[in-house]
Amino acid sequence: PPVRPFGFVLVSCPSPIHIVYPLQLLRLCRPAEEAPAIAESPGAAWWPGEWRLPSAFQHALWVVAPPKELEHGLTDITAELRAEQSNGPTVADCQPTDSERRADVLNALGKQGESPAWFGVKVGLIALVIAWVWLTFGFTIEIMNQGTSHPSLLN
Repeated sequence: PPVRPFGFVLVSCPSPIHIVYPLQLLRLCRPAEEAPAIAESPGAAWWPGEWRLPSAFQHALWVVAPPKELEHGLTDITAELRAEQSNGPTVADCQPTDSERRADVLNALGKQGESPAWFGVKVGLIALVIAWVWLTFGFTIEIMNQGTSHPSLLN
């Protein structure tokens, strides 16, 4: 019947979309190599350069991040608590250098220098692409073997 080939076409049409969509998500969600060059100001989209966040979502990203530098008269309570717990120097004496800040951020990253969350998303999206390619390839072979003496689910 002429309905069967039409059904095969309808089933096959979404397959490329299912393959392209996770590839686009991989491209969009990839952490940026460099932070945006926007000056720090209240309400502006800014994050520290050590944070590798996707730049595709820069317009919709609202991260509550500590300021680069404290304004005159403000106190960094978190740094004071850390200094007290470590019985180290006072806050004025323990300003971290850029290399120490980068090392602190990199300690939270995996062996490849990427966050565990991004690694999980990347592996999941790649597995999704592989699965859809496999399903599309298998369905195409099923259509080719349909009505022949070869075993087929569509006979």
